[in-house]
Amino acid sequence: MIQLQDFYRDAKGRYGLRLLTGTAGLTHEFTWVHLCEDIGNVSFLRGGELVITTGLSALREHWLEDFLSALLRRRAAALILNIGKYLRESDIPKELVERAAAAHFPLFLMPWSTHISDIMQDTCAQLLEQAQAEKEEERLLALLASPAPLHAGEPAVVVRGEDAALMMKPAGTLDADNAPTVVLSARQKHALDELADRSFALGRYVLARFSFGGKGLAEDEQAPLRLKWRRLLNRLGLRYWLFFEPDSLLLLLELAPRGKDAATPTSTPSLSAANITPAALLPQLLAAVPPGISADAVHGGASRPRTALSMLPAAHREAAAACLAAQAVSTPFRAFDDLGPMRLLATHPDRALLSELADEQLGVLRRYDLRHHAQLTETLRTYLQTGGSLQQTHSRIATPSITASIK
Repeated sequence: MIQLQDFYRDAKGRYGLRLLTGTAGLTHEFTWVHLCEDIGNVSFLRGGELVITTGLSALREHWLEDFLSALLRRRAAALILNIGKYLRESDIPKELVERAAAAHFPLFLMPWSTHISDIMQDTCAQLLEQAQAEKEEERLLALLASPAPLHAGEPAVVVRGEDAALMMKPAGTLDADNAPTVVLSARQKHALDELADRSFALGRYVLARFSFGGKGLAEDEQAPLRLKWRRLLNRLGLRYWLFFEPDSLLLLLELAPRGKDAATPTSTPSLSAANITPAALLPQLLAAVPPGISADAVHGGASRPRTALSMLPAAHREAAAACLAAQAVSTPFRAFDDLGPMRLLATHPDRALLSELADEQLGVLRRYDLRHHAQLTETLRTYLQTGGSLQQTHSRIATPSITASIK
């Protein structure tokens, strides 16, 4: 996808484009260029298109107003009006311009002398090239982050922390404390090498994971969610990557460098470049959840900040653990650092060992619960999930007397 402001910067000289209104919407991205003369064809738009019209149907009264309404309903990105033969600038009602501005919907004027086929061919070629590059980048990041176990016979690769950090960071920017030695699968190491070959660079980052009521999203639910969240993140001027897993959405967010001026402005007064984190973004992300997805069902969790890209698998484990903790205590969002002692249990790679230790230490509780229809195990779990809060544990467990027994 291409941001409208980048497209306009090039097109105003090459194609004679002029922005009539909608400056606030220039951070929106568009997915395709679509020539549309019949308002009935607007229903075929999927959202995010840059639409061009010559106004061939403009002889019908109120056609332009109805056309704009239809484009807004279909979440188109912007409209280019080809001025000259069927439309004149004086034909554009002031009320329509004001409505587009209020909706942050850019309206462009293009002279009749510009060949529509040229702008469509050039722009679509750029879109295809960029979409392919973004898709491959996201595929490699998802593969590197993936917690999938090693295949039978697949070798593990040990990457020294210093080498892993220097592989992706400019000289002099190594954070040794944040780049310990890591063990990657051959697939993850291949993804890391491919990203390095593509000169992929990432500063200090955090990975957030969002679940949606414990179920995966269908493709027709993913598209509007992705579009709305990308519009929000673009408006804030953030560098990020979004990719779906079967039951969740991952947000890889580049953070401001340490020491960055907290007064650095963004387009949202309550947020500055230095304090933008997934937790700070949460209210706006939830507000941008499309109809059909309950904001109350959205739970998120974030990893601790990292600098080495080789630590992305660890960040994924942390984000998944924090997200699961948020679901367990019915809170919208948890950060990994807030989980207390559960951090070790939630991210230890040897699940068989953890299961054996759990049976050794907690088997007596589970067996007691089975014999006496009690809930000591659930009480202990809740106690740990709430950070050792007796009050919260008491309020969440149905039988208060059991809570009192752990005091």
